Amino acid sequence: MEIIFSKTFKKQAIKLIQNRKNLKEKINECIIDFAQNIRSSRFYRKRLKGNLKNFEELQIGGDLRILIRMSIQDQMTVFEQIGTHSDFGW
Repeated sequence: MEIIFSKTFKKQAIKLIQNRKNLKEKINECIIDFAQNIRSSRFYRKRLKGNLKNFEELQIGGDLRILIRMSIQDQMTVFEQIGTHSDFGW
C-alpha cells in the first residue's frame, strides 16, 4: 500500500512536533504500524460517519488523531490531517 502525506498533514505534524519532541517517534510508530497492518493496526480506530464519511481515524494517544483516506482499489492511503478533536472542530 502506498502512503501519501498531504501538505496539510505535513504542516500540522511539523507544528505539533516542535511543541512536543517525543511525539515524532509516536507519529512514526503509528505510520509504520499502519503501513504493515492497515485496519489491524493498533492505532486504527474507526471509519467516520456523516460529513467525514470518506475518512478513517487513527488514534496516536489521548485526544490526538490522524485522519486518513483509504483507497483499497488504488492501494493507496492519504494521511490528510493530524490534531485533536478541537483542532478538527468536532
